[in-house]
Amino acid sequence: MSGVARDMDSEAAALQAESQAEQIALQPVDEARAVTRPSELGETYLELERRALEDEQPPLFDATGLEACREAAKEAAGLGPAASEAERLIEGHLPMLTAAEGRHTRAHDALGSFRRRPPGATKWHYLAKTGLLIGDVTTLAGSFIWLGEEPVLATVMAVSAAVATVTAGLSGAEVRDVRSRARRARPAEELTEAQREYGHLFEHPDKGWPFVKALSWVSVTVAGTIAASIFALRASLEDPLVGLVFGGIAAAIAAASWIESYMYADDIADLLDTTEKDYQRELARHETLAASAAWRTREEALVEADSITAEHTKRGEAAAHHLRSLRYGVLRRNPQIVGHGAATEPTAIGQTARRSGGAK
Repeated sequence: MSGVARDMDSEAAALQAESQAEQIALQPVDEARAVTRPSELGETYLELERRALEDEQPPLFDATGLEACREAAKEAAGLGPAASEAERLIEGHLPMLTAAEGRHTRAHDALGSFRRRPPGATKWHYLAKTGLLIGDVTTLAGSFIWLGEEPVLATVMAVSAAVATVTAGLSGAEVRDVRSRARRARPAEELTEAQREYGHLFEHPDKGWPFVKALSWVSVTVAGTIAASIFALRASLEDPLVGLVFGGIAAAIAAASWIESYMYADDIADLLDTTEKDYQRELARHETLAASAAWRTREEALVEADSITAEHTKRGEAAAHHLRSLRYGVLRRNPQIVGHGAATEPTAIGQTARRSGGAK
């Protein structure tokens, strides 16, 4: 049954009840001359009947409301297990989101003033590395093809050697991190409460410095080996000056990669970016969990069911009030039987209401 049909039925029932009430007349047994309701007259059968009709309305409309919201309630009940699981996942993930937010906030408060690299510099870093890699691949592939290698094999070897050259320059980031820590170094007692969690970023000398030096020498060896190989290859096929040019290009690419890595490196910025990415990832995951279709549909169905039930409850109360007004209307139209109203309470101790309306 639709909401419109139910409204028409309730209005029709109300009009019918009103019409019936208008036609009711009490047969007089004796003319009532009193202004007030006779004291010996209790509730008439008519009043009992109308009161019973009033009492009927709230449960009747409640039942109609339950019928109207049955489908929504069934849908909500069917989605209960899935919605409960979604809620459990959200509650279980909330501590992870809170922890990620806390790490990001603490890191920003403690280290934000030491950040050197701007947030948008990462794309330029990858763009520079890509340019160096493409240039080195072109140089090496041309040399291998000039040597007589198949183009496919020459390209594969060129890519491998170019990646090794550019990778050799990444050691510049480790050197820059050591340099940055040396500049930030300070006694532990001078650190703020927030900075003590990141005390390792303010220590110098770095205990890993010997490994950084070893890594730097390995990088120099890789770049030198590739440059010497290119020089020997081109010098054996052409003039030694040509070999020097191409070997120098390979060495310059490795050196440029090292310098670019040194300039880009910022351990503070790396930490801040990492905590921010962690927080954004957990936030996106939490939003995905919170957007569960089962949970959302169940909540909507519950709201719909509650709204329909509340609506019919109010309509039942209104119908009871309407029938009560009709009951008073019947009494109003029959003053010769029940008078014009109930008698008031005595105004003084020991006084009782007279039949004629006065006090004695």
